[in-house]
Amino acid sequence: MIREVFSSIMGEGKYIGKRFIFVRFKKCPLNCIYCDEPNTAEGIPKVEYISGSDVIKEVPDLQNCLIETIDELKTPDLFAISFTGGEPLVYSKYIETYAPKLREKGYKTFLESNGMFPEAVKDAKYYDYASIDIKLPEHFDNVNKVIEWEDLYKKELKTIENLYKNGTEVYAKVVIFENTSNELIEKIAKDISNIGNITLCIQPITPIKGLDIKPPAQKKIFKIMELCGKYTDVMFTPQIHKWMNML
Repeated sequence: MIREVFSSIMGEGKYIGKRFIFVRFKKCPLNCIYCDEPNTAEGIPKVEYISGSDVIKEVPDLQNCLIETIDELKTPDLFAISFTGGEPLVYSKYIETYAPKLREKGYKTFLESNGMFPEAVKDAKYYDYASIDIKLPEHFDNVNKVIEWEDLYKKELKTIENLYKNGTEVYAKVVIFENTSNELIEKIAKDISNIGNITLCIQPITPIKGLDIKPPAQKKIFKIMELCGKYTDVMFTPQIHKWMNML
């Protein structure tokens, strides 16, 4: 269920640069071509008790002592507890058990999801913040570019809507490539603006060794932000944790 727990700097999105404790879950139903997480349920859960030490200890019963582990990792600069993955909403019932307890102890909770399970957050009033990663057709090499992607996109929008209605401070994030359609990103901005006052974070793909995927040129980034700015708040947020070689 849980792959690892560690304290580090948020490297992307609206809260980039903030200190988080990350609870990373195993597996994801999607197979994005740029994903850097192993899509497997194998392995013993691990904890990095000292940030930046690269000393990882196996904790077989981690899912039963999660709150105690978080208490041990807590630092004065902590912003929130991030449920990430993988896809954390695969384990929404587990999070439903622990997130309210964490909030009772004074922690803020943060969900990082691909948004494919809108029903899992329909009545979830225990997320203070959420980031929904909107996928694009070019993020996959194994989906029907018309039917399957459109179905996923509708679920992502519904997830954002459900979280927004529950009072969660939710924002959307989208990874763009050199060949990403400007018009599609503009449509996404318009669609999320119809839900509410929601920030859209534009994230250029981080080059990956062995993959022929190129990030967008500066001119394209500026143009996309101008188009999105007609509808909603928009940010440019590259992945700084990879640049800094952080977990």
